[in-house]
Amino acid sequence: MMSYAIIGASRGIGLEYVRQLATQPHTTVFAIVRSAAKSTTLEAATRGLHNVHILQADVADHKSLEDAAKQVSELTGGKLDCLIHNAARTEADSVFKGFDDFTSMDELDADFITSFRVNSLGVIHSISAFLPLLRAGPTKKIVVISTAGADLKTVLAIGKADMAAYGMTKAAALIATTKWAVKLQHEGFIVVSVSPGRIDDTGDTDHAVASQSNATILPKADPFAVMTLQESVSTQLRLIDRLKPSDNGLFLAHTGGEYRWEVTGQR
Repeated sequence: MMSYAIIGASRGIGLEYVRQLATQPHTTVFAIVRSAAKSTTLEAATRGLHNVHILQADVADHKSLEDAAKQVSELTGGKLDCLIHNAARTEADSVFKGFDDFTSMDELDADFITSFRVNSLGVIHSISAFLPLLRAGPTKKIVVISTAGADLKTVLAIGKADMAAYGMTKAAALIATTKWAVKLQHEGFIVVSVSPGRIDDTGDTDHAVASQSNATILPKADPFAVMTLQESVSTQLRLIDRLKPSDNGLFLAHTGGEYRWEVTGQR
């Protein structure tokens, strides 16, 4: 029985991970969301599925993640095979702002600090909370969903000056994930960041807020690598299945291999 914990599972990429993993045989899925009461789409999509458990935790609150890990432990005998961290701050009224789009420097500071707590510290909190369970499991895989906006060469190539707090704090998350990879490499872990590629969420109002930040990183005129949410996640799952020790610490494209602006079909 393979067990997965998806952090940030209420919508978008995280919800699609839950949907697809739930259909796999001999799989237990833990969908971890900030508010179970508000995750109505997730609840509807998983109603009646005995292999999906919805748990509540906030990545900015490490204690709530530790409580969620205890609940997972009780259901799995203290083990977890794979942690997928997808949580990110993507509120439409703030995620697209650049340095000049705030009314004051105080407003900018507050927005950046909130984004850092969620996008950067959240990665540290989630891995720390579930690490004992992952250590007890045989697979030892940790996947952090990243973004093209965290890559310096991509930002320079497309001239992306906005989405400042999002890009900067996701870049910090990329470093945090790499630090974990170095720390855990001698224990047999495979810890990676993964770019989901460019997702076309046109007309999908449920997924739009959650995935538009990744979708709009790249130029709208770019004809390459446009996928549905379902295609992106199914490709990511194939990548996760075939992760190997030499991948530890890498920032991977969803199709496999290291993420590079030149080779990911995005330019």
